[in-house]
Amino acid sequence: MTTDNIGLDFLAKQSKLQIEELRQIRKDMADMMRLLNASYDLTRRVERRETELRDDIELMIKMELGGSLANIQTTIDASLARIEQSVGDVARRVDTLESQG
Repeated sequence: MTTDNIGLDFLAKQSKLQIEELRQIRKDMADMMRLLNASYDLTRRVERRETELRDDIELMIKMELGGSLANIQTTIDASLARIEQSVGDVARRVDTLESQG
């Protein structure tokens, strides 16, 4: 059985390699944290924009429906006015005929 003597130079090289590997791992972890933070920020911006778009769409729909409903209301009011006028004319004719009779 042979025993290999491990020298200080070998240990120093191994320590240096481990230190360099740790530095690389720390750098990778820092990069991952930056990416994670960027992803979080992007998600928050998307959520904020989604809320803004939902509010904009809601407003557009309300405006469109409001305009349509106002138009329908105007049409109904005009139709009712014509009907009321016709009924009034008929009532006047009936009154005229009753007073003649």
